[in-house]
Amino acid sequence: MAGTDAQNLSDSSARRYIAFINSIPLAIYRTTIEGNIVFCNRGFAQTFGLDSPDELIGTPAINLYRNKKDRGILVDAIMQRGRVSDLPISFLKKNGTPIWCAVTARAVLDDDGIVVHLDGVLKDITDEIDDNYEAPKLDEVAGDPRDIILLMDLQGNLIDITDTGAGMLGLSVSATAGKSLSDFIIPKHRMLFLLFLSDLLKFGSGEIILALIDSSGTEHYLECHAVLVKKDGKAHHIKSIARDITEKIRKQKDRTNTDKFKGVLEMAGGVAHRLNQPLTIVNNLIDDLINDFRPDDPLLQKIMTINNQIQKMNEITQKIGNIKKYEAMEYVAGIKIVDIDKAS
Repeated sequence: MAGTDAQNLSDSSARRYIAFINSIPLAIYRTTIEGNIVFCNRGFAQTFGLDSPDELIGTPAINLYRNKKDRGILVDAIMQRGRVSDLPISFLKKNGTPIWCAVTARAVLDDDGIVVHLDGVLKDITDEIDDNYEAPKLDEVAGDPRDIILLMDLQGNLIDITDTGAGMLGLSVSATAGKSLSDFIIPKHRMLFLLFLSDLLKFGSGEIILALIDSSGTEHYLECHAVLVKKDGKAHHIKSIARDITEKIRKQKDRTNTDKFKGVLEMAGGVAHRLNQPLTIVNNLIDDLINDFRPDDPLLQKIMTINNQIQKMNEITQKIGNIKKYEAMEYVAGIKIVDIDKAS
């Protein structure tokens, strides 16, 4: 009897909890990391033109995306940062009508720290965005010849670009149309670009430095100043004026490497100098000990092993003192250390 009462209480609490979640005027959902919807409230279902959450639970979330690749972009953003806030993404309702939503989501971890779910909230921002428009064209008014002007849609796809910009990417202007700028961005900067687009919708303007790779694999750095262009009060497209600062970045890296090399030389010289004196003393003492032992003494082998290791220390110290250039090697957890063999 007590068990039945407990079960009834549990069922009642669950019903009240679900009723509470459904009463919240937000679209709330949970998916597995693989992308299946395991929970959503009534607000989420209604956002996509459905009457009941039951029509969505158990189905792949990717079916709701207007551009399927946006699902991967969202997951990558959450996996890298743990959460995203107000990320604009275009979805499709059940009847095929496109909608825009600002997505706020976070990763849910199990006891072992493994991501098992993605929890999120959607806010319909369709009324704030106008993506049914004739594609804008660049003004033909000449500006600074070093400037690269780009027109992008709200998801970062190129609408138009100046000849200078297309040439930098190694393509013709027509070949860039419809391509996502993120396709040219080095992988570690793509998330920054995604967040940059999100901030543009919220704040109307922004600046960013992006590392791009052209068709030949050459890396370029662009300093971008972008503004959100509105039409009839709605977000329409993005206009960005960029400048190739590759040479500036290269010189900064050269200066950084020069400073690193100077620091390595100073440290190497100091370390080698300070080690030489105690190593000389240890070498002399080891030699004396070896001479004092009989050839059949069982401790002699241990002394010889110590002597071999001391000789290796002598060689390392000599290499440190002979360092002539800056060479680094990967260590652990992304940390780099000086490669003594290559630097000396």
